[in-house]
Amino acid sequence: MLERSILLLLVDDDDVDRKAVSRALSPFRLKYELHQARDGRSGVALARSKAFDCIVLDYNLPDMTGIELLDQLRNDEGVVAPVIILTGSGNEDVAVEAMKHGAQDYLRKSLLQPEMLSRAVDNAIAKTSLQNKIVEANHDLRRLALYDSLTGLGNRNLFFEHLPRAISVALRDGSTFPLLFMDLNAFKAANDTFGHEAGDAVLTGMGSRLRSISRAADVYFRIGGDEFTAILHAGSDGAAAARRIVVAAAEPFQFGTTELAVGVSVGVAYYPADGKNVEALLGAADEAMYRAKKAEIGWTAASDFQVH
Repeated sequence: MLERSILLLLVDDDDVDRKAVSRALSPFRLKYELHQARDGRSGVALARSKAFDCIVLDYNLPDMTGIELLDQLRNDEGVVAPVIILTGSGNEDVAVEAMKHGAQDYLRKSLLQPEMLSRAVDNAIAKTSLQNKIVEANHDLRRLALYDSLTGLGNRNLFFEHLPRAISVALRDGSTFPLLFMDLNAFKAANDTFGHEAGDAVLTGMGSRLRSISRAADVYFRIGGDEFTAILHAGSDGAAAARRIVVAAAEPFQFGTTELAVGVSVGVAYYPADGKNVEALLGAADEAMYRAKKAEIGWTAASDFQVH
């Protein structure tokens, strides 16, 4: 099966230079499919119309510089294809500027030869592909570091990124927000009786239920074991959220043909009334949760520890 041609876009206002590039690619006519534009505006229109593998830009265009066109393609149009800048001069400052703006390579027209141009295009595509793989790998590593694999919720690391940030925003805005601390009630018994797979099913199910009842600006986390937390949006009703969570967890979790009745205890604390820093606020929510668990009720608020 033949591989498809590499889609190449050339933007250059000079007829002679465009022909020179076309001639340089002629030995590789089966490898490249060349499209041409005479100015930046036409280049943008073509770049929008096709998913080019590489774009070659003349530095001096009638309506903009190649650097300006590169910026427009990247920032305004979202074009991610690698870019090579062509110039009639050997000015090193142009090369440095091009690289700073994200160009993969810089070629002088006077030195343009078939093998050189083909190699530059292939290297630019390969380099961009490698960079994309590195970005994806870093994204995957960050996800592993910050998200719980069972529930898909943020983990302890992400929680301790978000909570200080939420406190800083609330302090700046003079606002208040609820922090919820949750602990499953009969998780250990289910895990010990039916095994870790049953425990995983409960945790996965709980994560799904929390996501289903969460509001757009609320963030839920599994911070370890069977403990969950939630940072709610400023001005949210923590009591209402706690009641929704208790109701959601009351429905048994399915494990094969077995129904596992677990339930949850929830503690609610408000910034800044119940704590003005991470430790104090989290401690207040944790203490409220334990009071709810001890009293065998659904939830309590740190401010009064009244039964609800």
